[in-house]
Amino acid sequence: MSKKTKVLFYNGSLRMGGIERVLTEVLRNIDSKKIDIDLIIEDGIRSLNIFEKDIPQDIKIYYLKSEEVIKKTDFYRQRRKNIFYKIIYNLMMNYEGYLKKKNLKTIVKNNKYDVVIDFDMGLSKYIDLIESNKKIAWVHSSIENWYQKKSRVKRLGERLKKYDKIVTICDEMRKSTIKLYPFLEKKILRIYNPFSFEKIISESVKNVDKDKEEFFKEDFIVSVMRLTESSKDFETLIKAWKELEKVNFKTKLYILGEGPARKKIEEKIKFYNQENRVILLGNIANPYPWIRKAKMLIHSSKYEGFGLVLVEGLILNKIVISSNCPVGPKEILENGEIGYLYNVGDYEEIKEIVLKCTENPEVNTDLIQDRIGKYNIKNVIKEYEKLILED
Repeated sequence: MSKKTKVLFYNGSLRMGGIERVLTEVLRNIDSKKIDIDLIIEDGIRSLNIFEKDIPQDIKIYYLKSEEVIKKTDFYRQRRKNIFYKIIYNLMMNYEGYLKKKNLKTIVKNNKYDVVIDFDMGLSKYIDLIESNKKIAWVHSSIENWYQKKSRVKRLGERLKKYDKIVTICDEMRKSTIKLYPFLEKKILRIYNPFSFEKIISESVKNVDKDKEEFFKEDFIVSVMRLTESSKDFETLIKAWKELEKVNFKTKLYILGEGPARKKIEEKIKFYNQENRVILLGNIANPYPWIRKAKMLIHSSKYEGFGLVLVEGLILNKIVISSNCPVGPKEILENGEIGYLYNVGDYEEIKEIVLKCTENPEVNTDLIQDRIGKYNIKNVIKEYEKLILED
């Protein structure tokens, strides 16, 4: 029996999030007969790392920062308007950086890795500390939108030079990354995010939590997004529902997800008098029954890394509506052939699309399933394995 390829995966957390969901699917499906995996996670608050339970038991998990240190830092972060607490917060941040580097050194000293996969680019500052035959970075978002400051974009480009391969998750992202860093063109490739079609379909017929059953009985349109205002555009959705109210459209909008902007979003819902029409349901561990039952799935972003939930909606044969933001939605929905695209911020356009789809709710399921086969994990995982195992 030939020797397994030893691979180190790195990611910031195993919390509820798109990158974490993708990582979990990859680790559950990759060929463990050929590939031996260790996983480094930066975030040591294990009670919040809900995907830890889904990681195969033969994969060893290392945490770089303890829960105690992270919580202390967060305590001072929330109070840093006070100059004294701000000084301590800065010291704690430096200490976290020291711990991360120290623990990383210990892990790689005791293990020899053939391949290192920096799955969220959180290792880019420390990649020189690791010796391996191949170093791979995964880009999950539009770099220009994510980093914004030109100095940070330039610095990342310098760090990416240290990787042998740079993976982007859609063609649009690959082109934009090459445009940003033409000197890296030969290293940049595209591998789509993988989706377990069978798992999504089987999860979609499970019962919802008892405390949410009353909501589930009603007619609704669903949106699944993290509650943040940096990349998501909740105000446009809320304004669209305000406009729909004027034409006596009664179907509610359920928003599944949690995040730091919850209070601001609640205030906007109240400002537009939509408390009984736009409902924040919080984190739902299994969103698929909600997507399956919804009249439509709607996604409102200013920019995207890819838009996982769009593919999930298509897998469940839903009408899918998305903002035409960079990057991902236009490619996933094939320029509007298998879903609907609206201009970012155009709540009137959302209103018209929702009304149109209410009058004609039919979807071409054969066309949709034919177009999205490229995302099936059975196909995508082969590309992962080829990248890892090839010389």
